[in-house]
Amino acid sequence: MNIFVSGTIPTVSAVVELSNVSKTFGTVDALAPADLTIDGGEILTVLGPSGCGKTTLLRLIAGLVPASTGSITIDGVGAARARAEKRIGFVPQAPALLPWRTVRANAALLLDVNSAHSPASPSHSVDELLEAVGLSEFADARPDELSGGMQQRGGLVRAFALDAPLLLMDEPFAALDEITRTELRHLLTRLREPHGATVVFVTHSISEAAYLSDRVAVLSPRPGRVTSIEPVALDRPRRPEVEDSAEFFEVTTRLRRALGIGTDSR
Repeated sequence: MNIFVSGTIPTVSAVVELSNVSKTFGTVDALAPADLTIDGGEILTVLGPSGCGKTTLLRLIAGLVPASTGSITIDGVGAARARAEKRIGFVPQAPALLPWRTVRANAALLLDVNSAHSPASPSHSVDELLEAVGLSEFADARPDELSGGMQQRGGLVRAFALDAPLLLMDEPFAALDEITRTELRHLLTRLREPHGATVVFVTHSISEAAYLSDRVAVLSPRPGRVTSIEPVALDRPRRPEVEDSAEFFEVTTRLRRALGIGTDSR
């Protein structure tokens, strides 16, 4: 599978600032007040148990719901404006490919819809991205002809094709089997490294958080509180064999302890 050579294209990234951000739905406190800075070009993973407010936090950053308190800025502008200006790419849990469009047409969907804000000279064409994720021979296929993992590859291409400086990913691999899930997290790092986008990735998988992240924000049960920010000092470019290393095991052990779940096996 062809993957771009790191450093061959300009990087695009965004700085995200959260100040005293909280969210309440009616009488339910979903997210406790949080202050957080996400550096340009880093991968920050939000890790926590189901129902702790991970997706709520992501939707707040995306400008899809308003904060109950506090403010969010992306490169100095509000989240809603950043979303309107197409500075944000969003990868949901399900790839949500349109069944009547081919894989290529689905991958180009955001470029077509947002042509006014799409880059005049994108870092890579849709066809190059499809080749990079191993979907070239399926470019003219319909989504129902693909496996779940292949559909999620198409979703990744759609997000990267827009060249947005901020990518928000809401457990995009959660519905996949463990083998495919592991393969796609390795693919994500290789696809993203030359792009350089800032990534906020939501997961409840400790191994996924350890492999992908520069830092991990650990959330408590609802109302979600950022209880710790754990650095992940594994070398980049990050390769699959790192998951067999003592350093990786140390990171997963530390994340389990931060979550308060002891030393369960990885």
